[in-house]
Amino acid sequence: MFRGSIIIGVLLFLSALLASPAVSAQQRGTDTISYSSTCVNSIIVFASPLLDTFFRPDYIRWHFGDAASGYNDSSGADRPRHVFAATGDYPIELDVWYKGSDTIKIRDTLTVVTPLNYYLGPDIYVCGKTPDTLIQGPVLAGATYTWNDADTTHTDTIRIKESGIFTVAVNGCAITDSIGVFASDTPKIDLGRDHVMCDSANLQLTAAAQNGTYTWLLDGNPLPETGSQVITHYPGGTYIAVVTVPGCGVFKDTVSITYVQPLGPPFDLGPDTLLCPKQIFTLNASIPGATAYDWSTGSRDSTIAISSPGNYFVFVTYQNQCQVTDSVLVSYRGDRPLDFHDTAICKGSTLVLNADFGQGMYKWTSIPPQRDDQNQTGQSTYFVYEPGKYAVLAQVGNCVYTDTLTVRFDDSLRVTMITDTTLCYGEDFMLRVKGNGDSYAWQDSSYGEVYHPSQPGIYTVVAQNGCGKDTLTANINFTSCSCQLLLPNAFTPDGDGHNDTFRALHACEMTNFEMSIYNRVGDLVFRGFNPDEAWDGSFRGAKAQAGTYVWMARYFNPVSKQPVFRKGTVILIR
Repeated sequence: MFRGSIIIGVLLFLSALLASPAVSAQQRGTDTISYSSTCVNSIIVFASPLLDTFFRPDYIRWHFGDAASGYNDSSGADRPRHVFAATGDYPIELDVWYKGSDTIKIRDTLTVVTPLNYYLGPDIYVCGKTPDTLIQGPVLAGATYTWNDADTTHTDTIRIKESGIFTVAVNGCAITDSIGVFASDTPKIDLGRDHVMCDSANLQLTAAAQNGTYTWLLDGNPLPETGSQVITHYPGGTYIAVVTVPGCGVFKDTVSITYVQPLGPPFDLGPDTLLCPKQIFTLNASIPGATAYDWSTGSRDSTIAISSPGNYFVFVTYQNQCQVTDSVLVSYRGDRPLDFHDTAICKGSTLVLNADFGQGMYKWTSIPPQRDDQNQTGQSTYFVYEPGKYAVLAQVGNCVYTDTLTVRFDDSLRVTMITDTTLCYGEDFMLRVKGNGDSYAWQDSSYGEVYHPSQPGIYTVVAQNGCGKDTLTANINFTSCSCQLLLPNAFTPDGDGHNDTFRALHACEMTNFEMSIYNRVGDLVFRGFNPDEAWDGSFRGAKAQAGTYVWMARYFNPVSKQPVFRKGTVILIR
């Protein structure tokens, strides 16, 4: 029921989409053109919700109204990119065609501007609270504003209530400046109590603070360390941490760490530990000669029981003379179970199963059995080469986890392509392979999912992926259609009444016509949307130079029900 509702909804949406063949960006809210910026000399990405539908159009054509860009003035991509080299108003056009329907036309105007040079002020720092800062942007009458905050504020001022870096786009173009707003917690610098360490022991001091910068002093002399931590060494002395936090101030703490004989005994709480949920773990600091214990938990015993994650450390007093220390990080694994799923792989492929929950014991089994070395690995990963049923038992600490999955082979390569078709001479048609192939090799040793047939014949492509290969063929025929676009190869715009213009000759009934003409350097000198519309040999109000020009024409052929693309050259003679 649910899946059917989705299909019906998509079909109803497509029917409504195709019901109105030509609209402007202002006529229907869903058929609009969006763009990522309006800044000159920047890459602008264009898009439209019309192209985000379930069904892909058979024809897409963008025009950016930028004649100076030459061949780059149009695109057939879903989300094209374009760079405007000059400011001004540009007519943006999007034509979308679905087989069996008219063309949907969306029109809009893009105003390209120069980025505004504006200073938002110095970065702002606040301490111990949430930011609540008002930032003033440029004030321009009639301008539109878009800030990059979470609410996308659209006024010339913005109230900032979170840390971040902010800027504003005016009339769609970002200004030249940005401003940072940073909140810091009030530092709490605590280097701990004074200690007398055994000669062989080292101690790490920590003065971490949010957004802080650090200066360390030993007996009044600067140390080279500039981070939040420093390791003490023999002979030690008085350590001072100076922490500067913008917006909060300067904070200091002092501790005395000195070193005396004798050498301390080896001392180690063990490696960092990953525990299972609800597991109780014991840390033991007992060493020969120990006379006192001082744990980070406040305990004075030689052992403590751990039931929550954290960084635990202890100072052990040795022979009532000096101290040794160590720490251990205790983490708890969550209650996430093993979660394998049945799957399929291709012959010759390898599937890697990973049951890694940390240091522990792993036992894998398979039905039917795989190689002995695979069944005896004891590792958290397992390599599957053959179909079958696989199981793992993972024991991490006192926790045991199990899971199974079934692996099967899937040898199918699913690819399709049109088998035969008849085209009109001059049509721009692409053979396209659809499916799950990784590579496609055509009969002329070219590669790709699409191929442009230029003459009648049988076209062959070999599709291949990790599961195998398949060969597809298509029989392409060409015929002279009643709707052909005929254009002369030269004209003489001299005003004598003979061959004064360049236009389509004997134009039959065709729709969605568009013809563009370019000079040798790629300038657009003419564009027409009617086959009866002619070029008179002028460019920007003056006579165009004699020479060869390139023309490109697109139209919809009502006979073949296909869009057609043709191009050629014409000689302007004076």
